[in-house]
Amino acid sequence: MLTTHRIIASLLLAIPLVATPITASAAEVTGKIQSIIHSSKVIQYLNPKTKEVQVLKYTDDTKLLEASSFEDLTVNTKFKAVVNKDNVATQIKRVLVKLPPEKVIDTDTLADLMDEGKPVFIGDARPLSVYNAGHLPTAKATPSNQLKDNLDWLPNDKDMLLVFYCGGVTCPLSPAALKIANAAGYTNVKAYVDGFPAWKADVYPAHVNPEWMEKNLDIHHVILDVRENPTSSVKGAVHVPVSQLVTMHDQWNAEKFAVGKRMVMGLRDKKAPVIIVANMDDSDEAIEAFEILTFWKYKNAVILKGGMQEWTLAKHPVQDDGFPTELVYEKKMAPGAVEESVFVTAAKQGNATIIDVRNPDEVATGHIKGSINIPLSELDKQLAKVPKDGLVILHCEAGARAALGYTLLSKKGYTNVKYLNDSFKGVVADNDIEL
Repeated sequence: MLTTHRIIASLLLAIPLVATPITASAAEVTGKIQSIIHSSKVIQYLNPKTKEVQVLKYTDDTKLLEASSFEDLTVNTKFKAVVNKDNVATQIKRVLVKLPPEKVIDTDTLADLMDEGKPVFIGDARPLSVYNAGHLPTAKATPSNQLKDNLDWLPNDKDMLLVFYCGGVTCPLSPAALKIANAAGYTNVKAYVDGFPAWKADVYPAHVNPEWMEKNLDIHHVILDVRENPTSSVKGAVHVPVSQLVTMHDQWNAEKFAVGKRMVMGLRDKKAPVIIVANMDDSDEAIEAFEILTFWKYKNAVILKGGMQEWTLAKHPVQDDGFPTELVYEKKMAPGAVEESVFVTAAKQGNATIIDVRNPDEVATGHIKGSINIPLSELDKQLAKVPKDGLVILHCEAGARAALGYTLLSKKGYTNVKYLNDSFKGVVADNDIEL
């Protein structure tokens, strides 16, 4: 069932603002947001022309076009910006997908069609690697850059409703797929422009296919069997019955415990790929576990398509001699990330320069002795404090700001910089680091 507890949100378009003419001291940049830190007002983006990762800043006075607030600037948002000589955006415009209203379908309408079992073909126009990591239930992989040469992916019935989606309101892939299907003679094609981000934001379930999962039974993926009394499960799964999740959730709600600090089996990484296993993908256990983990801010929680029934019938690897009692998980190392052990040694022995890019009020709650505080928003103005010799490790609260700082310093020519891509307080607590 897709009809579950929904987070109701309304998207309001900003009143268009008059664009400021580009002067000799300003330049226009175009990009796709890779990460954004609203507290520091810093954006890391990919330049589509140069294929380089770059950074810009914005202020409260930055004019917004096609957006109601800075919160509309999210990962994967495509934008155009006017920046001054200090690389500060004076204007940012989201590059929205433009389609006739009759060609667009919204989240609830699509969910209702699926709930009612109406015939609809759902095509995921994103790259295959992105589809594999999580997609809408029943969706088929139809990457738009390959669809024209693979029309056999589509149903034979040219009058059947086809719905393509991708990464959100600035993603051009679903309109591209729509155009290809129309040219091929399909008469009832729509784009779900809000896309996968809106689907997840409304807490509708996402699935992964068992064939993909079998190839990823490793320490970089978390598999949770949420059934009450399973006798066997997916190989490598740990058992966390949904009743236990509900009890924890209710208790933490009563205690008003911060959502961002809620963890399942001590899993700090809220971006970890978490796959939920139940008897069927639409069972109450699967849906309830998905909703709770999503509420706890696990961004990549998904449900195993077909559940344990399909997994067993297809003879995928199983374990029937007991479940692991502890979660074994390792985050894949991102470029520039430092190993936890190296950070811990630096914090305890002082054999590297640690730069804390959090804001002063955060630092006041506890910091590593000898670390240097340079807020991310000030980092490019205080380069003199960053040594060019010896290892330099940046950290923040959860890793995002430190990653941006790493990119900024790398662009400035620093080759001795790493960053902690983890929860600072979690690493401190787990390794008895004194603050």
